Amino acid sequence: MHRARAAVALAAALTLTATPAQATPDPTTDPGPAATVLPQAATADPGPCPPARFRPRDFSDSADLDNAYQPLRPGTELTLQAVANDGGALLPHVVVLTATDLVKKIDGVWTRVLWQRDWRDGVAEVSALVFQAQDDDGAVWQLGEYPELIDDELPAGAPGAWIAGVTGARAGIVVPGDPDEDEPPYLRADAPGIGLLRCAFVVDTAADEVCAPAICYDDALIVEEFSPLLAPPVRHAYAPGIGLIAAAQANSDGETLFLSGRRGLSIAERLAADWQVVQLEDRAYESSGVYADTSPMRFHAGDEQAEAVRRLMEDRLRH
Repeated sequence: MHRARAAVALAAALTLTATPAQATPDPTTDPGPAATVLPQAATADPGPCPPARFRPRDFSDSADLDNAYQPLRPGTELTLQAVANDGGALLPHVVVLTATDLVKKIDGVWTRVLWQRDWRDGVAEVSALVFQAQDDDGAVWQLGEYPELIDDELPAGAPGAWIAGVTGARAGIVVPGDPDEDEPPYLRADAPGIGLLRCAFVVDTAADEVCAPAICYDDALIVEEFSPLLAPPVRHAYAPGIGLIAAAQANSDGETLFLSGRRGLSIAERLAADWQVVQLEDRAYESSGVYADTSPMRFHAGDEQAEAVRRLMEDRLRH
């Protein structure tokens, strides 16, 4: 039933034959010596994080993610390479985040569908749908996630799935619209059904010399995410006009993810990514109770390349 409903919503997109997946990232290429200069995460309890005011009427153009610190236009792909905090050696862990041409309505708000894949030793371990939206003040929110585990190259369920408005889950802010170091902590994500509670606060709005292995950035926004449920805090650094450039675990034996690539996908690559995401949603409807009653994703042609992707989908259907 859900497959049929999704097919109607996406028109031609759901009945295409699968496009081959994109090439596996190569984590063995050494981008140079690491230079981690993110300030150390806090060790003291920064206090509670009350939920921010979430009102669907405040999201008039919500699927357009153009916050200066989180610019994710459709067809954008970010690649982050893990480096060991202790010694700076490259680790076989790569994260690839793709902004697709698809949107999905969650809790009354249209979200941009992001596709995140976690690779280790050249093998995909997680393939996730991430739903983000931007409010009228420029703040980027997360309204849910479907992180499908992969075991021996086969889907293995998504016990960590959550959707805002379902089983008590609440949306939270990823990047504030007007970051301020003096503001109290705010909610990042809350899903009591899976024991998820993340909070965040702004550490610095103009940090200089935040360095990835091959490049340094100035005027970076530093946000610390922490959990009252005792998960270790993580510092995120965002460069204006670029987006996420680093994410560092607090513990010394952890890892730091550095931005190692940011590019725009070709039309063929966008088509491939969109189709993989459509297949992922099909599995979500079948395997996840929290996902089951959500509205299907829709194709949102926001630029000329997206229109070309739409035409290619229609052309394949005709043949």
